[in-house]
Amino acid sequence: MKELTFSDIEAMVREDESRVLEVKKTTGELNAGMCSGCAFLNTDGGWLLFGVTPALKIIGQDVSDSTRQEIAREIRKFSPAIDLSAQYVDVPGNDGKKVIAIWFPASGPAKAPYTYDGRPYFKVENTTTQMPLEMFEERIKIGNPKKFSWEKTTSDAFDSRMISSKTLTDVLNGGINMGRIPKSASTLRYTLSRLDHFKLRDESGKLTNAAIVLFGKDPSRTFSQCKVRLARFEGNTMDEFRDQTVCYGNLFEQYDAVVEFCQKHMYLAGKMELKGRIDTLTVPIDVVREASLNLLVHRSWWSDSRTPSVAIFDDRVEFINPGFFPAGTTPEDFIKRPHSAPINPTIAEVFFKSGVMEGWGRGLLNIVNECKAAGLPAPEFEIIPDFVCLTIRFKEPLRPHLSGDNGGQDDPINDPINDPINDPIKGLALEIYRIIKANPGIKKAAIAQKINRSEATVKRYAKQLSEAKLIEYKDSNKTGGYFVK
Repeated sequence: MKELTFSDIEAMVREDESRVLEVKKTTGELNAGMCSGCAFLNTDGGWLLFGVTPALKIIGQDVSDSTRQEIAREIRKFSPAIDLSAQYVDVPGNDGKKVIAIWFPASGPAKAPYTYDGRPYFKVENTTTQMPLEMFEERIKIGNPKKFSWEKTTSDAFDSRMISSKTLTDVLNGGINMGRIPKSASTLRYTLSRLDHFKLRDESGKLTNAAIVLFGKDPSRTFSQCKVRLARFEGNTMDEFRDQTVCYGNLFEQYDAVVEFCQKHMYLAGKMELKGRIDTLTVPIDVVREASLNLLVHRSWWSDSRTPSVAIFDDRVEFINPGFFPAGTTPEDFIKRPHSAPINPTIAEVFFKSGVMEGWGRGLLNIVNECKAAGLPAPEFEIIPDFVCLTIRFKEPLRPHLSGDNGGQDDPINDPINDPINDPIKGLALEIYRIIKANPGIKKAAIAQKINRSEATVKRYAKQLSEAKLIEYKDSNKTGGYFVK
């Protein structure tokens, strides 16, 4: 830390008290000042200045040996122990009075929290407050992942009946096709032996938390935080919803739901080329997939109240997940020199073996490169307390394209649908049509699963599509399916 000058103090004070600056008139407020210092350590770091009035007038104070000893004594009350040093800066023309300045570096959410005199504090905007017990315990566990690993924690309440055989089969087949899982895995009949390819049981054979969130039939019954919120807002604020849903499935089902929701609401336009119709998204699909993986694979789990979310606006999409970057790193570190440092290594390993994710940590670099190639602004990363937000801004707003105005290049489905179905429903009807077109003979239940809606909803919109003579139902009620006309 460089030696401060009086000019440095003046520059800091001109910025006013903030999330990273606290001023006290004298060391008579030493205890309150150190509480703020503890909050700095547990949040974004900051300066503590003694000798500055609440009106931000620099007056300094007398400093004796007793003053220095008192400060040193209070610094020793921090736990874990930390090397902090006070600087004493002369106030010109004020009879030897000094400003006392102490810098408190940020520890980051990936480290165990600091306490002062046995209590933890953190910053909410520019206010110092005592850290809630839930946050304190969560950071203790996150700060010692070898001792407190959420994904490796086991429970007697978990058994193979809670595992989705369909998800497990799909993941095994995907891994076998990618050469990441031996072909012999396809011959195994029992759920537990198939799970062993992913090391999701402890030495006594109990299933881990990771097994449930990765392959569970309904993991949110056990873990309320195992869900993802999806929303399409009207305009560029959160004042009004156009569409919203919550996916409660396992992580692979959530991944599919996030990608499909983005495809549904970020459809840009279609154009005819020699090879046929080409549909594009406002954000490249590979960016959507990478961002969705980051959202789900690298999230933190200790808090029951924090969940990932995707918010789509007219001008941008935001992927927000509870979590943090590894201690001492920034997003730029992973972009400049990609490397793998997953917060949840077991969950990340399963996604890698499934073939959905790579294992080299190039996700952020790929997002940046794909956005650049598509002519989009550079992705924005914002780290807020206990959350990471990735924002991708669009070249053009979504609204015109969602209303069907894309230069008259839509396929014939748009004309008959635009009139009988209003805007909020039209997008879903269009999505159902495309699903049927891509999957001839698909059944109502399968469509409902793909769009994360009820079968009754599918039946209602399928009826409208049938009346518009765009689709038809063939064969009997029990064995039939939908086809595009």
